[in-house]
Amino acid sequence: MSSHEEHSETPDLNETASRPQGEGETAINDPGVPLVGDGAVPRWLIGVIFFGLFWSGAYLFSYSGGFSADVFDYLPKFGPLTSGPQAAPDPKVIGKALFSQNCITCHQATGLGLPGQYPPLAGSEIVLGDASNRLIAIVLKGLQGPATVKGQNFNNSMQAWEGQYTDAQLAAILTYVRSDWGNNAPPIPAAAVKQMRDELKDRKEQWTFAEVMKLPGKDVAKAGGSEQQASNKPAPGASPAASASPAAPQQK
Repeated sequence: MSSHEEHSETPDLNETASRPQGEGETAINDPGVPLVGDGAVPRWLIGVIFFGLFWSGAYLFSYSGGFSADVFDYLPKFGPLTSGPQAAPDPKVIGKALFSQNCITCHQATGLGLPGQYPPLAGSEIVLGDASNRLIAIVLKGLQGPATVKGQNFNNSMQAWEGQYTDAQLAAILTYVRSDWGNNAPPIPAAAVKQMRDELKDRKEQWTFAEVMKLPGKDVAKAGGSEQQASNKPAPGASPAASASPAAPQQK
């Protein structure tokens, strides 16, 4: 058979398309059957593609670290990154962070408290005084009722914090309070807080102002905690008016 005869026996595409659709056959020119390469790309697909590109670019921009080689290190590191002795955390830094979590609402970031409600910590004779056992006792067990600080009257309630913080955490808070807003008093060691916690372990109620002032004043921040016979003397930085009527801060 010649090539011409083979070609003549092959049905022409246009001829096939013009034939009527028979049983079991599909018309090529049926408008309901799209041909390959025919028709526009759906708009929703274009939108999905552009959204994916935008999201990918935004993700890389945010988390690539500028494609710096030192951002991602697949080699794990164990132990301290630096050699030699590690510096101990600064109690003032820890104390400020803990103070900001709970105490700042009442005593404010300035340490000035709220008039008539919560006494100031800045310049407070109880905060700065030698009778540090009273300051620790207030923070451990709380305080309720009227009190006088720096010659001003306050009346509110402070909860006990002995169950929320460890000795070291309470010591850090008090150390920060005694060193900020112009205060300049020695730090409170964790051992002093533990000493007062042990002494007051059987007390369940909040203090009143009168009860706190009946506690024999002693400076437990110092080794041994010496008794303060003149516990009402003005504290460093306290106002003269405050020395006549010492009291305790109510809210920590």
